[in-house]
Amino acid sequence: MFHLGAAGPRRSFTNASWHAIALRHDDPSWIDARDRMMVGLICCGLLSAFLIDMAVLYFSMLRP
Repeated sequence: MFHLGAAGPRRSFTNASWHAIALRHDDPSWIDARDRMMVGLICCGLLSAFLIDMAVLYFSMLRP
């Protein structure tokens, strides 16, 4: 996934219960980080698919 520090200020979860950690997922900083990561993954996927398609087209033109 992503580093916890990317979502906001560093906080220690060592003394928190799982319920308190689950409640943090409604925090807007977590939602923003998750949205940014999804957009990045979609953009990287589209870019890699485009590059693979261009490589296939380029090397298919070299065939006699």
